[in-house]
Amino acid sequence: MIKYARMAFFGVRHILSDYGKIRQYAKHPEKFPLSVRYAKVRSFFLKLNRSSFHVDFYVQGEENVPEGQCLFVGNHVSVYDPIAFVQYFERPLGFVAKKEIRKMPLVPTIAKAIDSTLLDREDLRSEILAFSHIDKLLQDNPDLSYVIYPEGTRSRKPPYELLDFHPGSFKLATRRNIPIVPYAMFLTDRVLNQKYHYRRYPLQLLFLKPILPSEFENMDTQEIAKLAWERVQEGLAKLRAADIESIQKSNKYSLTKAKKVQFR
Repeated sequence: MIKYARMAFFGVRHILSDYGKIRQYAKHPEKFPLSVRYAKVRSFFLKLNRSSFHVDFYVQGEENVPEGQCLFVGNHVSVYDPIAFVQYFERPLGFVAKKEIRKMPLVPTIAKAIDSTLLDREDLRSEILAFSHIDKLLQDNPDLSYVIYPEGTRSRKPPYELLDFHPGSFKLATRRNIPIVPYAMFLTDRVLNQKYHYRRYPLQLLFLKPILPSEFENMDTQEIAKLAWERVQEGLAKLRAADIESIQKSNKYSLTKAKKVQFR
């Protein structure tokens, strides 16, 4: 609880100053341009990073991100994953999230403010309606891209093995004929995990070779899911190998200490 208390103490002024406006955006998103809403949420997260999260980004493969709308798919280990994505990306992003986030403080309001969509994976009708809603959002907002976690849940314990990708997650891309960008992110869990107390938290983000519409036009969603999974799995292996180096670089630790604190 010490880590959460410290984050709350240092972040409270940003919550008080920015959350009211974000709440207004969530209540009436139709009254405000998406670019304005997203910029406010991103600014909020960047302020929290400077005051509370203390994350250093190590980003590779930016040349693999096409211009225009994309569907980003990758591994999921922490509630910090979408926060990290918003901090990094200036262009608007929406997220597909499970309905359970409604129980979390602040999160549902922030998600709604940037056109994210909640779904119930156990209710097929709800899932169909959710994806239809996203399809319309993408149609109405040409600058909007989406992030989906195709594992369907978080991998919760080290070494955070990559779970199978659900084929249905890729229908957003096949319907809209937009590029799929697989990515690997390592290791967001440490930012909020009570076992880790670094001065700085290294976060590696690797964008992998995109799966373009010309590549997946003759593939079914199971084949697309398998190909995306393979690329993310390969990317995660690279990031794991570079983890100790990133810990050392961010915290000026010795090699011995970096190895000691890598996994608790």
